[in-house]
Amino acid sequence: MDRPNLLRRKREKGRTPPRGRLNVRTAFARYGALLGLLAMLVVFSALKPGVFPTYRNALSILSQISLLGIIAGGVTTVLVMGDFDLSIGAHATFAGLLVAGLFPIMHPALAIGITLLTGIGIGLVNGILIAHIRISAFVGTLAMSTMLTGMSYWYTKGATLFKGIPQGFIGLARNTFLSIPILVWIMTGVLAVLHVLLNHTELGRRMYAVGGNPEAARYSGIRIPMQRITGFMISGFCASLTGILLVARLSSAQPRAGDGFLMDAFAAVFLGAATAKLGQFHIPGTLMGALIIGVALNGMTIIGVPFYFQYIFQGGILALAVAASGILRRRAL
Repeated sequence: MDRPNLLRRKREKGRTPPRGRLNVRTAFARYGALLGLLAMLVVFSALKPGVFPTYRNALSILSQISLLGIIAGGVTTVLVMGDFDLSIGAHATFAGLLVAGLFPIMHPALAIGITLLTGIGIGLVNGILIAHIRISAFVGTLAMSTMLTGMSYWYTKGATLFKGIPQGFIGLARNTFLSIPILVWIMTGVLAVLHVLLNHTELGRRMYAVGGNPEAARYSGIRIPMQRITGFMISGFCASLTGILLVARLSSAQPRAGDGFLMDAFAAVFLGAATAKLGQFHIPGTLMGALIIGVALNGMTIIGVPFYFQYIFQGGILALAVAASGILRRRAL
């Protein structure tokens, strides 16, 4: 073998870590979030053995993450195509205010249907702005978020809406079916549908193709604008459904009630992308991410951690989730 080739092989050998070490790193990156969840379960159970590791608290955690799981599932359908939807928090707030305002003047089912259709319409507008007018997803959905916030304050004049909300509707957040909260069943149903949509339908395969390689998707005949618009419409539906169910949970509609979902939803999705699959957004991972956030916040509340540390945790977990997802995505390429 000539000397240049020998030197090149030595350099490549020096840059490439041993196979065993690479497998350990990859396994830790893939399952680090799951290990973190298990660690939190052990620590919180040890600190509060009579409160945290109970069936009642487990149901409480699932109920707490139910709305987060729904809205994060919608965000997942957008992120698989490389887009962002920063309007989801303001969208959920607006949907809650809209349905609460409609309840006193029409049948509850009609009020909910109009609100869901409005949510799909808002998603359609987002999709058109981004897919056809070519505004960046970041700017377009941030502008939509600002407009929805302004419309929410205009609609309510800053007041909380609570009159005329049906007690049967409020029961959605308080009642159970087979001893499991109804909100958990709703979240499970929504995420199951989204999982089937993304992994077992032609639409889902086209969405992943758009996110993986837009140019190749275009040459294969995929109508990329239509896929992106569909993703935003699904996200809009999920954001509206979250806002509607939030009214049932709070028994009222408040002008900033849904703002907290924005960071938590993205944290859940990116945590999911750093779990099991190499940087790929997927519904089971999103559910796992929501569960991690729910366990952490529930445990910190039980052991008495000040609320401002919870904000620090939420920001930190989002940064770590995005970083881990990016590392795994680069490894997969």
